[in-house]
Amino acid sequence: MSEGDKIRVMIVDDIVDTREQLEKLLFFEKDIEVIAKASNGREAVALSKQLRPDVILMDINMPDMDGIAATEAIMTQDSSVQVIIMSVQGETDYLRRAMLAGAREFLTKPISADDLYKSIRHVHRLAVTRPRQAAATSDSGGGASTGGPSSEGQIIAVFSPKGGVGTSSVAANLAVAMRQLTNKKVALVDANIIFGDLSVILNLRSDKTIIDLATRIDDIDRDLLNDVMATHTSQVKVLLAPPDPQRGELVTSDHIRTILDLMRREFDYIVVDTPASFQDRSLAVLDMAHRIVTLMTLEMHCIRNIKLFLEVADLLEYPHEKVMLVLNKASNRTGIRAEDVEKNIQRKVAFQIGDAGPDITFSINQGVPLVIGKPTHQVVRDIVALAKQLGAGAKAAEPTVAGQPAVPDKKPGLFSRLSPRR
Repeated sequence: MSEGDKIRVMIVDDIVDTREQLEKLLFFEKDIEVIAKASNGREAVALSKQLRPDVILMDINMPDMDGIAATEAIMTQDSSVQVIIMSVQGETDYLRRAMLAGAREFLTKPISADDLYKSIRHVHRLAVTRPRQAAATSDSGGGASTGGPSSEGQIIAVFSPKGGVGTSSVAANLAVAMRQLTNKKVALVDANIIFGDLSVILNLRSDKTIIDLATRIDDIDRDLLNDVMATHTSQVKVLLAPPDPQRGELVTSDHIRTILDLMRREFDYIVVDTPASFQDRSLAVLDMAHRIVTLMTLEMHCIRNIKLFLEVADLLEYPHEKVMLVLNKASNRTGIRAEDVEKNIQRKVAFQIGDAGPDITFSINQGVPLVIGKPTHQVVRDIVALAKQLGAGAKAAEPTVAGQPAVPDKKPGLFSRLSPRR
């Protein structure tokens, strides 16, 4: 690689040791060159105008001018610069602010060398290839579709930006309900690859998990898929999470995309228990989903996170019909009314699932989903109603990202397909 082909990087951080450490991590990468370092946002804006780096590693919290303000200023003077925001906090609000400023990636400190290299190369590759991809889209005249045949199965992501609201329990019961209602092929995926719960909720014991697919991803086919997936008594096929967090880290977002792409050719419905984060693995599921069943509870911190997620979904240009807002553990004992929440977030709650309380806990401890153990329970009726709606309208919203059909192998990051919005 010639000198001119190197990715020119500027590091911006108010801590000297951090700047030095990042420079050392990049020193031996032959395709990356650190051309400048800045200690604050104002210095970064000036150096960026003078040196025009390809990629800027930008700390979010700095005196005088913080990383968000500096990014906005830099993107105004040169929108081709790729900014990677760095922060010790991974809060949703930080993600949203970084997106609005025009950042392309968000890395949480401490940053591993591997994540650093991947992010720099990815955002640079994105900048280089974007004009060609845009031209190809316009030349196609809209005649070609990357969304796949209409006979493909529907991916339903059960998600919440706040943990502890019952996504795993709802996902398990929803998958069983859809199998009972439709008698079609239903798959359930535990995408909580670090701390997955579906094996406990469904009382499934298997020595084969998603790791067995990830380690043989180049050889994956329907036979391998069916061999790895466990079969629940309801005849729902379940892809379990790894037994420990260490092995779970081996599963990447690309693995998940490839697995889901095969699954939607093998199953009519794929219900995915999705982690409460905006990391690549979660976004891989959300991007490919036809519907995102977004769970919330009537608690202020959950409502706040839901509001922020809906803003993120709009920035990602997810159609409104793709995101289905569902109130879980619905109760009039919290002091907050659903109607007031709807006014606050300016989005209607599509469904409500009652508060089963001890019954849900008992069903989990027994390893028997509530839809099987207590089929006449009011919460079961709520979940069945949701399943009916999803079964009837799952094709209404095609998986879309940033205005384009989802392409499973080309969506590795939250900020990678976002342009700054002015």
